[in-house]
Amino acid sequence: MQDLAKRYALFTRLPLLQGIGSRELLGWEESLRLDPDELPASHLPIIRQGDPCSSLLFLTKGELLREHLSPDGTYATRSRLKAPAVIEVDRLFGLTPVYEHTYQAQTDVALLNIPKTMLGSHLMKSEVFRLNMLNMLSAIAQKRAAALRPSRQDKAEERLRHFIQTLFPGCEGKVELIIHMKELARYIGETRLTTSRLLNRWDEEGLIHLGRGHFIISDLQAFLAADNQDKQE
Repeated sequence: MQDLAKRYALFTRLPLLQGIGSRELLGWEESLRLDPDELPASHLPIIRQGDPCSSLLFLTKGELLREHLSPDGTYATRSRLKAPAVIEVDRLFGLTPVYEHTYQAQTDVALLNIPKTMLGSHLMKSEVFRLNMLNMLSAIAQKRAAALRPSRQDKAEERLRHFIQTLFPGCEGKVELIIHMKELARYIGETRLTTSRLLNRWDEEGLIHLGRGHFIISDLQAFLAADNQDKQE
């Protein structure tokens, strides 16, 4: 009974399950056997980019490294996903129901796996769950639309910040972009020299940590906020 109470407390903190009544959650517990799988930290992927998205996956404990490789192979992005979180709920249905990212366990993690077939038979019958999912999908769509919205950018610095924003919609904290300087310059329509000077200046200002063929932004929100401050000044 104590173990069941612990799991119930965990479920009420998870995205999409918040606000659902105890009777409904306990009913799902009996039908779906909602028991997270414990996995150790590892360099081996738990999910690979392009794998079919056949389950609703919750990260209930720990931290995942999330990596995306562009279709043409010219760049890769890395970010972190911390519990509690739901993994790519927007990829469950639609034209391409496959994962956009590869995931590796940075720490010991726990994953709650609910097969897609169970959504219709159980979860989608809950009005609260449906509203939670609608709100989450709407938020994802709005963040991506905002990141891709065209705006006039006269300076190389503005174009590069906007490019980075399009790569990490909805991400927080530490992110990494793996790309050669020549390719990055092409994406923002600048010379390699201008792009290199800009990145080196950001590195000196502490906005990024520049390495060979990649750079890390320790706090994406602070980095993007710095752009707004520059515009106001």
